[in-house]
Amino acid sequence: MPNKHVQTLIATSLLGLSGFAYAELQSVSGIAATAARVAEARAAAQGYERVLVEVRPIDTRLRLAQCGSPLSILPNMAKRSLGQTSIGIRCAGPEPWTVYARATVSAIVTVPTLNAPITRGSVISEGDLEMTERSVTQDLLGFVTKIDHIVGREARRDLASGQLMRSSDLISPKIIERGQTVDLVAKAAGLKVHMQGKSLGRGGVGERLYVKNLSSGKRVEGLVLASGSVLVN
Repeated sequence: MPNKHVQTLIATSLLGLSGFAYAELQSVSGIAATAARVAEARAAAQGYERVLVEVRPIDTRLRLAQCGSPLSILPNMAKRSLGQTSIGIRCAGPEPWTVYARATVSAIVTVPTLNAPITRGSVISEGDLEMTERSVTQDLLGFVTKIDHIVGREARRDLASGQLMRSSDLISPKIIERGQTVDLVAKAAGLKVHMQGKSLGRGGVGERLYVKNLSSGKRVEGLVLASGSVLVN
């Protein structure tokens, strides 16, 4: 039979193990909820309103000590807010730990799409477009999201019905043809000077175009205006 000293040691050891086994742990579901809120806030900061966040299950065998201070979020270096993302969550103590939660972020957006196929070179009218809801998992950088930024533009390539359009899919209609005589406008010291020029290429509104100054014979570059004139810088 063990002496009292041995019995005391055994009892103390068992109490220590029991305390470790039943130590308060950080809720894994709470970590996932924090990650979801952070991902949603990042998407909202980019202008998305209807956001859905799916956080991948965090291993329930993960045993993290209950954080004694508010959880902090690690800085996100990625510029995009939609799609696959990783959220770093850190506890400062008393027992520090860091966990990375992975999530898929999507958003419902209302964007202009084509209601019928458009062939290359066709000018798009308002009747060719409709506003539709789409679930997207990538930021809309490079996509055209306003109807008035599409109407009157020319299709650079064949476009399918229902297609979202990128800025690169559209060009300004050519209002100046090669060899056409155009009005050159030069601004200097608050004055406007008008000259005649001959276009050396085709150009649309907002595009740069080379023109031959018929007075000097020099080739100059200018900006095509909606009036059909070319503004020389």
